[in-house]
Amino acid sequence: MAAIAAAGRAFGNPAMNGYLWDGSNMCKVRKIHLLAVNGLLWTAIGTKIAVTGVVNYLKAPLEKLGWMIPLSLLVFAAFYMMFTGIVRKYSERIHALPGPKEPIYMTFSLKGYLIIAFMISLGITLKYVPGIPQSFFAWFYLGLGAGLLSAGIRFLIRWWKGRGITV
Repeated sequence: MAAIAAAGRAFGNPAMNGYLWDGSNMCKVRKIHLLAVNGLLWTAIGTKIAVTGVVNYLKAPLEKLGWMIPLSLLVFAAFYMMFTGIVRKYSERIHALPGPKEPIYMTFSLKGYLIIAFMISLGITLKYVPGIPQSFFAWFYLGLGAGLLSAGIRFLIRWWKGRGITV
């Protein structure tokens, strides 16, 4: 316990007691780095969903690819446009946060966390609904994953461009 408290003091938190950080300094980062957190999260999730789509594409019969590929592009375009607004809105919200450093959970708003929970629940539910063809998961997940991945890259670009600025 004493070693952990000493480590806490070494990292600038003299109030560390045992394994718990006090609430005022818990996992705080410079606001600009919240953009990187967003970027890494969206990129990881987008990659995972896009890979799931590709795996389902590999299981699809060749004769279906003629309509599945345009559907993937259409889904990507729709999500790209939707996520463009979200990237801008979340970036503005992060920059408007009051302190120079903010807890890492401030990456998303409460509404954002609720939307994430809903989307995860919807995705899990869809996998178990009988009658949804495997081809749906190919074209929809590839388009959605690519849209999320592009949003993650745009968050990372915003972080990269602004990382030298004290925000």
